[in-house]
Amino acid sequence: MRGSVAVLRFDNEARMNAIDAGVAEGLAAAAAELKVRKDVGALVLRGAGDKSFCSGIDLKFVGQIGDRAAGFAALDERIEFFCRDMAAMPFPTVAMLQGNCHGGGVHLAATADFRFGDEALGLSVPAVRNRLYYPISAIERLVAILGETRAKRLIYEGDTLEASTLAAWGFLDRVCAGAELEGETLAFAGKLAGNPREVVAVYQEIFRALRGGDAAKARELRTQAKARAAT
Repeated sequence: MRGSVAVLRFDNEARMNAIDAGVAEGLAAAAAELKVRKDVGALVLRGAGDKSFCSGIDLKFVGQIGDRAAGFAALDERIEFFCRDMAAMPFPTVAMLQGNCHGGGVHLAATADFRFGDEALGLSVPAVRNRLYYPISAIERLVAILGETRAKRLIYEGDTLEASTLAAWGFLDRVCAGAELEGETLAFAGKLAGNPREVVAVYQEIFRALRGGDAAKARELRTQAKARAAT
């Protein structure tokens, strides 16, 4: 905790923070805990060190399972639990992207409300060229952030995109010098955490309803919140 900002840091630094069973299970457990805590006003998601946010699924770990499909399935399940809880957070979330972000790491980053990256960031989704099928929740989120055409380009081309392109496409909210990334990310999260938590929680629900195409639910949430505020 940094004041009312929770920093969720996952560590597989020796493997460029690739997602293995420990990372997947740890992220799922932490998100489940954080979403119900009353002392959190914002969340920063980051990888350990300063060289890589996340290099994707740990293929060495998958290979050790013996059954490639079973290995991917086990990780997918835990990551989906994490993404579900990230999507339900009653406070804003910010992904801090340093160095590299590939494959499954892009999935993790896309779950956040905001994304800050350093100038050296390189990001790609090489699923098609590797004959892998990206999770539907990840594709859905990328379409929401980038639009369908750019989401298709990211997946079909599989190229590594630089921070400037990611900012122009709307994936990154801010590009920072490497030495300033952590400070700027925490300062932004701290500013968001200073807002009235109960009001922000309603807005989070409203945005989720609108993203799901349910404008009627969004209006109902607003009406209920206004009624509570008037009493």
